[in-house]
Amino acid sequence: MNEEVKRSYSSPLREQAALQTRLLVRDAGHRLFARDGFVATSIKKIAYEAGVSERTVYTHYRNKVELFQDALNVAIAGDAEPVAMRDRPEFEEVLRTPSARDLIAELVRRNGVVLERAGALIMAGIESSGADADMRRISDEGETAMRANCLALAEALVGTGEVRADLDVHGVADVLTTMLSPHVHQVLGWPADRYEAWLVHALQGSLLRDR
Repeated sequence: MNEEVKRSYSSPLREQAALQTRLLVRDAGHRLFARDGFVATSIKKIAYEAGVSERTVYTHYRNKVELFQDALNVAIAGDAEPVAMRDRPEFEEVLRTPSARDLIAELVRRNGVVLERAGALIMAGIESSGADADMRRISDEGETAMRANCLALAEALVGTGEVRADLDVHGVADVLTTMLSPHVHQVLGWPADRYEAWLVHALQGSLLRDR
């Protein structure tokens, strides 16, 4: 009986400790992938950064690619829930914004938050995709998801009736895919407020009819 009671109390503690260790490993991987790139970051370096053994890293992740994918997913979403951005309530909130100008301002704000968290990781994946098939797959999946999200946003924008007459949904999506990309964010390297103000002005000016 005592042994059963002991197990019932210790099991949640072990689970919590395991989750905390996984978080340490994932955060260490995020920092190193973003700073040094995917190829230059080894499991040994991640273990050292996290303050754990290499064996502990492999307890939580089968390989470096799986660790990178998890770090990227969490950075993009802002949490560890396995729900795509397109299926999240906050994305639907943006789509329901009735004013095109307000919609653009809100999507730029939210996209900026995502890129502040995940932009360096996304670029690390893109930069290593030419030399690694798994990273190419991850990058391709990211581009596909980005395009799908931008198409949905473009449909919402066109639906407001405020988009320029010479632009259709696909044309708007092309502009959004380009301007919201991590490439633009990284090349500019501006503080978040300056980046957001510029991008809102640029998108409103290029996509919407004159008032």
